[in-house]
Amino acid sequence: MRDTIDFGIDLGTTNSALAVLAGGGVTVIKSNAQGDYTPSAVWIPKAGVIQVGAAARDRLERDPENVQIEFKQAMGFADVQRRFARSAVSMSPVELSAEVLKTLRGDAARRFGGEAPAAAVITVPAAFLLNQTNATSEAAKLAGFTAPCPLVQEPTAAAFAYGFQNETSSAYWMVFDLGGGTFDSAVVSTVDGELKVLDHAGDTSLGGKNIDAAIVDRLLAPAAAKELGLKDFRRDNPQWRRNFAFLRTGAEAGKIALSQTGQAQVMVDLDRGDGQQDMFEYTLRREDVEQLAWPLYRRAIELCREALAKANLGPSDIDRLLLVGGPTLSPSLRELLADPTEGLGIRLDHSQDPSTVVARGAAVYAGTVALPRATVAPKRGEFTLELSYPPTTSLTSVPVSGRCSTPGGADWSRFRIALNDPGRRPSYRTAEVALAVDGTFTVDVLLADLARNRFDVELMDASGARVPVSPDSITITQWVNEMTGQTVVNSVGLTEADGTFTPMLLKNTTLPAKANQPFHTTVTLRRSDAGAAIRIPIVEGERKRGERNLAVGLIEIRAEDLRRDLPRGSEVQMFFEMNESRLVSVVAEVPLLNEQFDAAVDLNTRTVPDPPTLRRLMNEVEARHEQLRTQVEVTRSDRARGLLMRLDDQGVVPSVREEVASAATDESAAVSAEARIRGVQAELDDIEEELRVPEVLERVRDQIEHCRDLVDRVGAEEDRKELADIERGYADLQNTRDVPAAEQLSEQALDLQVRLLRRDGSLDVEIFNALRASQERMSSPAQARELVREGERLIATSNWPALPSLNRRLRALLPDDGRGTPNSGIQQERK
Repeated sequence: MRDTIDFGIDLGTTNSALAVLAGGGVTVIKSNAQGDYTPSAVWIPKAGVIQVGAAARDRLERDPENVQIEFKQAMGFADVQRRFARSAVSMSPVELSAEVLKTLRGDAARRFGGEAPAAAVITVPAAFLLNQTNATSEAAKLAGFTAPCPLVQEPTAAAFAYGFQNETSSAYWMVFDLGGGTFDSAVVSTVDGELKVLDHAGDTSLGGKNIDAAIVDRLLAPAAAKELGLKDFRRDNPQWRRNFAFLRTGAEAGKIALSQTGQAQVMVDLDRGDGQQDMFEYTLRREDVEQLAWPLYRRAIELCREALAKANLGPSDIDRLLLVGGPTLSPSLRELLADPTEGLGIRLDHSQDPSTVVARGAAVYAGTVALPRATVAPKRGEFTLELSYPPTTSLTSVPVSGRCSTPGGADWSRFRIALNDPGRRPSYRTAEVALAVDGTFTVDVLLADLARNRFDVELMDASGARVPVSPDSITITQWVNEMTGQTVVNSVGLTEADGTFTPMLLKNTTLPAKANQPFHTTVTLRRSDAGAAIRIPIVEGERKRGERNLAVGLIEIRAEDLRRDLPRGSEVQMFFEMNESRLVSVVAEVPLLNEQFDAAVDLNTRTVPDPPTLRRLMNEVEARHEQLRTQVEVTRSDRARGLLMRLDDQGVVPSVREEVASAATDESAAVSAEARIRGVQAELDDIEEELRVPEVLERVRDQIEHCRDLVDRVGAEEDRKELADIERGYADLQNTRDVPAAEQLSEQALDLQVRLLRRDGSLDVEIFNALRASQERMSSPAQARELVREGERLIATSNWPALPSLNRRLRALLPDDGRGTPNSGIQQERK
């Protein structure tokens, strides 16, 4: 009987694999076709018949309407259905993934004589969002796993595989995991027997399939259309779906062949459109594929650098770059990664099989997770134990503690307990330990190094006779590096009223995690305001602007639910919590009302964006991209130019356009395109912000000069100190060029300026001068000119008490652009 889960599954976009921790080592379990992995493909040739794996993948060319692949990225989207034409059956990505998991579970049952595992650790991409991880858990339930299946990030699992029994005492590694559909990187440390992921970065839309698609769209499809005279030969044209399936298979096979040779022949039979077929041949050259793959490689390398920067490390600090995923077999990628200028310059380690290393690492982690034991009420004369011990450890001696119980109780001081490992050579048995009067005990055990130690539990009564006890055995695995627990995959937080994202549960925080923080309302919410509400969006991601992240929930404080009015500036205490299964709960507590409001976090309602919406968003991105390019040239900002060059070098915008074009026939492409459009917009935000730096810095500089004049005239000692603080902040901004920080500094300078103007008696004059400069854009220019003439008379006659009233009348004529009205929501109190 197993004490720990032991089974690990890499549920991949292209291929999936299963491994088991047994006998102190990890073994990959062969598929039914005797392969180390199972293609993530499902074929339904007729109703009631389902084929999974190699048999399904082999049918892709001949029967593409009845084979489904690459459904992993569409998991977590409620409206996605994949149709099998012949059987008229439709299945969701969750159901298709469940079929793959069910097949792997069946492989385990065959390997172990019919014993299907109750649970397995299943891997997910590091960049998977909450709805996608939730969908993975749902797939596990549908596959028949009867116990909860923990999820672990793919690069973390790979690190576990490399770190398992690795006796390096202190080192830093980086995982480079380029799979069929996703990319993940992770920075890992091994210090004092603890293996820990410091940071990670990834892209769920970056993988080998992107290279395959580029080969088809830019090389094979144009050549086939020209050679065979195929009209309107596009991926999104349903007429040519079968041809594109053939080309896709040929592209993948040719790409794999180029790992061993300089060129490869692609030969596929294509339909001419009239029911006849012609052979299409194309010589695929390694240098052509490298050129297509280069922007994707650059994107992956940039993500690695981001993860390193967040971990406060550089490439020179990393001892090894661990290669994971079939595409890392590419010689050109390995050469690029080894290059210290264009790549990372870290020593490559490909000692593990890149196709199965994630499953192996998942199995390693599975050995640290205890299987839930069924609790059975003991009968009289039966003895049960509640035990506490580490299932895995890097120590060679550990305590095993527990409490013994039986119906009706017993004189526990007359009982003794010992742990026995009869399989060890020489055999080993602990000293017999007497139980305390309350049935508790602690036994120290010595462990065999780098081994799975299985101990029989021996409970003796007053006569020294053994009595039956449950559980009757425990297992403790001794290995070099202990694995840290699960972490928050992506930050989860809220969008403030000004659009700023405030993370509450930070990425890489160990689970379970809690956080709370006070905010304040930005508007007054009155009970009489029918339909009014304060809305607090809950989002997931790492972008600075909330709208660039994924919305996962919403809290509404509605006027109709209030017992009393809620004034602007009222405190709202936000509570966030995430458990080890990554289930999130969010509560807003309003002390003034003595009420709590729960967030509606429903991860099962996300839908795939429709192609027209994607095309509109893409057009906006491209227009903004070109506009910023022009602004960069005009301003000649080196930093903005560098950000723009990085975006262009990675070829992100053209590749997203290609995914948008494919969205009509491929919902995975639609999901990917939406996420990548948000990402491009965030990068354009950074360029736009960089272009604002000179303007904001100039404004702060002018404010400082004005404050200096006022401090010299009417300033006190505390004013001089505050001005000195502002000047130091301005000096720091010359290096950091942080626009939000500059805006806050500008607000601080403005506050000081207003206080000094009031003291000086010239504040109302300053306001009048600002309004006079805006008179031509007021709603009634003629009335504004008359008021300006009146104000000038008031100033000339030193009639200061009448000036504030005149300013209010002028201000009422300003056009309402909405900028003076705060958004409905909450905001941190910023100083």
